[in-house]
Amino acid sequence: MLPYVSRRLLALIPTLFFASLIVFVTVRLIPGNVIDLMLSQNDIAVGKDRAQLEAALGLDRPMYSQYARWAGAALRGDLGRSLWQNTPVTTQLLERLPVTFELGLLALIVALCVALPIGVYSAIRQDSAGDYLTRSFSILMLAVPSFWPGTLVMVFPSIWWGGRPSSATSHSVWSPSRASAR
Repeated sequence: MLPYVSRRLLALIPTLFFASLIVFVTVRLIPGNVIDLMLSQNDIAVGKDRAQLEAALGLDRPMYSQYARWAGAALRGDLGRSLWQNTPVTTQLLERLPVTFELGLLALIVALCVALPIGVYSAIRQDSAGDYLTRSFSILMLAVPSFWPGTLVMVFPSIWWGGRPSSATSHSVWSPSRASAR
């Protein structure tokens, strides 16, 4: 068991390296530029010109140098500063961690509440029409992108009961609309 876990942990290193490299390069190759956005929309960039911002962010360096600098800082636990709020990214991630865990736990509970009855039914009625139907449903649900049912869960209550999704972090994802009070 220990050799297996060791191999899996060692395989994590190149996986994380290549995933970070792909994301880093992709963000730099997509159309648009963070400098243009900062100059047009952000108070941090007021009074600065393009060359100053590129130098301050290290975007005047070659891409391999930018990646090496970012990866070295990330390995030390420094993920940089938010360009929009000028606060450490690590602090922002830690602030959002409880909500992320809560959503993950709720998703796990919902998945188990759906998967366990389907699995038990399929095991009891193996190779029946119901078994084929439940297996097909399970495969279909695996193929659906997770954001789609999440969006439906947010939109349908708005349509059916006149509510709106809450923009604040709270225990209630859905709150009554104030639009009808206007």
